[in-house]
Amino acid sequence: MVDAKINFPLAFRETRHGTIAHLGRTRTAFALPESLPANVLIQAASGLATYFGLVAFFDRPRGRLTIDTSCVEARPSRVEGAGLGLYVTTSLPEGTILGTYPGVVRPTHKYMQKYSNKPDAGVYAWRLTDNENFLDPTDSQGNLNSLCLGGTDDFPLSYLIHETILQPIAVPTLLARINEPPMGGGG
Repeated sequence: MVDAKINFPLAFRETRHGTIAHLGRTRTAFALPESLPANVLIQAASGLATYFGLVAFFDRPRGRLTIDTSCVEARPSRVEGAGLGLYVTTSLPEGTILGTYPGVVRPTHKYMQKYSNKPDAGVYAWRLTDNENFLDPTDSQGNLNSLCLGGTDDFPLSYLIHETILQPIAVPTLLARINEPPMGGGG
């Protein structure tokens, strides 16, 4: 093993008397195998962190529920042959904003590739007014779950990263039930 030395030219440390002292000391930060140069490890870690950050940003779920989840629920529609609908469980003032539609923003051509392989994804996706993007709240199989976790097929490991590490940033998909089409209605 080779000790990797890092120079801290302006490093301070507290002495046993509680005063600040000692400038310009070189410390051993960590040990690396002799066969692996430190810069290769640092570059690999930097590359992984950058990739993770880009996937986390671009494939993140958008939308949010602005009211308490106890105020609304999804349950079978009273319309014969319809799927689920969104119902309030408590009285809400007229004009109450429920939230913004959940989903991952996807370029139209990328979304259409998913839709051609997983037509159920079309049931809940919304085409944005710019006609260049879709908002897709479905998972990798085109199914609507209770949470939109994020992720796309566009980047390797994107779904895995969002379904595991980034699960805390998932958004509820209750609002996607507001206009659910009838069973077998398609997208």
